[in-house]
Amino acid sequence: MQQALHKAPALLHAQGDVTAAERELALVRQSLSMPQLTVSALPIGLFEDSVQGHVTLSAGLSLPTGTTVRLSYTGSISYTASSFRGALSGELVQPLLFDFSLTDAALDLYRRTEALGEAKQTLAEVQHQVTLDVLSALLDLTVARESIAIAQARVALSQKLFSEVRRRVQSGQAGQTDLLAAQIELRQRELELATLQRDFALAQEKLFATYGLEKTLTWQAPTVKDELKDFAEVLLHLEITPEVVGKDARVRRAAQQVAQAERLLKKAQQDALPQVGLTLTYDDQSAGWGVGITLRHSFLTDQSLKREEAQQALITAQRTLDSVKETVRLELLAQKNSLQEAYSQLEVLALKEELLQLQHAMKQQQFERGLLSPMDWEAFLIEEREFENERRAALYRLAIAYLRYKNSWGLSFSLKEVFDE
Repeated sequence: MQQALHKAPALLHAQGDVTAAERELALVRQSLSMPQLTVSALPIGLFEDSVQGHVTLSAGLSLPTGTTVRLSYTGSISYTASSFRGALSGELVQPLLFDFSLTDAALDLYRRTEALGEAKQTLAEVQHQVTLDVLSALLDLTVARESIAIAQARVALSQKLFSEVRRRVQSGQAGQTDLLAAQIELRQRELELATLQRDFALAQEKLFATYGLEKTLTWQAPTVKDELKDFAEVLLHLEITPEVVGKDARVRRAAQQVAQAERLLKKAQQDALPQVGLTLTYDDQSAGWGVGITLRHSFLTDQSLKREEAQQALITAQRTLDSVKETVRLELLAQKNSLQEAYSQLEVLALKEELLQLQHAMKQQQFERGLLSPMDWEAFLIEEREFENERRAALYRLAIAYLRYKNSWGLSFSLKEVFDE
């Protein structure tokens, strides 16, 4: 299990997504903590009539709060008059009545934070899914391995039967039809064994390749705890509430899309309003300060179209959320039904076990009294072994159905909860 958690491609991919999300969030935070600085310069220009030169330097500083600072320096030199004149001006613009949480920087920060949280949650879910998938595959292989052993025992018994029939044919106690029937049965048992062995090898190879496991991997058949039926019964009585549905990763993602659409709608509504700003200016030539109120509004852009587009996006996101919730609810019901079916199957097996115990006592008495041949007794023992494997498979199905259903509820689970050490 630990090998799968370290080498599974899906898990490595999820870990890479977390690393990438952490890096992107760090870059966004760094860009927010460090102001955006722009510098521009105009080259010196020469004029033939006055032989003058001009140079302009400007620098801009933009903060995540929408604050903008601009500094400009303009210098001119007259070569004929041997004079130089420079002027420094500055401007500070701060929007008023402005929701800072709807700035592009704030929205980007929120998206990156949500993306990191989702990546971490996805990583945890992939870990759980890989654990359950590998466990399910190993349990299936355990049952298949025992099925191969049972098939080998049936082949050995059929070989004994074939040898016995052939001896009876040679002694005149049986005919060729009996020999052919025994030969056909032996061949069928051999083909069944070969099919089981091929299927086992293919399933094992698929498991190793899918999760990057070593081909020398060995495992022991785990024992299911007796308390598992009680645990499953408690879980089956729990009601699937909207809160349970909301824990699903797909529902969370859809809910995040709704929240994102709501923020974009608010931003579109804010962008449609006139932007009021406070402006401070300074000119060193006059050594004076200026204070002004600016009102900016775009009359050429149809803001109503942007609002309608944002509203439609919100409606679509809400419909998607409702659809995903219903899908998840139905899937939870299907998993609950699977758990109920696995739980009910144990009741049928309990009755079969009781019947088999009665048959065992009866056939053992017949065998001890010589009323049952050794090969018939051996065949019955193989049937008992086959039933035990069927019962083990049913317990494994119940364990996997219980763990998967519990995981879908968003509840923590441990393999020690259902399996003995």
